[in-house]
Amino acid sequence: MIQDSQNKTIAITFPIAAYQPKDLAWTLAFIFTAIAFPALLAHTPQNQWITGTIVNAIIFLAVWRVGIVNATFVAALPSSIALVRGLLPAPMAILVPYIIVSNLVLILIFYSFKKHRLTGVIAASAAKFAFLFVITTLFIPISHPLIGMLQWPQLATALAGGLITASIIKIFTGNRQSFSS
Repeated sequence: MIQDSQNKTIAITFPIAAYQPKDLAWTLAFIFTAIAFPALLAHTPQNQWITGTIVNAIIFLAVWRVGIVNATFVAALPSSIALVRGLLPAPMAILVPYIIVSNLVLILIFYSFKKHRLTGVIAASAAKFAFLFVITTLFIPISHPLIGMLQWPQLATALAGGLITASIIKIFTGNRQSFSS
């Protein structure tokens, strides 16, 4: 719950889509942040752990703040921009559509558990990981180091980003049920 300008208590819920100017501004801010952090941190050692956590947190936050429709834009652009800017290895080009779909899976599952955010984080993270694990082990024949980037690190970074988001939601809503399962 938060207070509006007339001191009325309003609930922050999970919208499906948000089209108010402030929501579009939030969407653009999430997109910019999801693109900027990976670009800024591209040359740091082990950057996947940092950038993956940040991008997943941004995607989870976008679902909560601006809805699944707007969050879809946030989820689709980082991988696409990273590939175009040369931040991803060229052999990963074939995987970008699957990365985007895995982010959409994360969005839809987290949204479907909106009343049980922690359960949503865990389920969405596990589903994203499972999707990418199946794709990279059964369907995409690429080199081993690249496959490793899309397996266990995806689960860890999605969980970390989701837990950060759940904490932020709890702070902003003051809702003790934020971590219920």
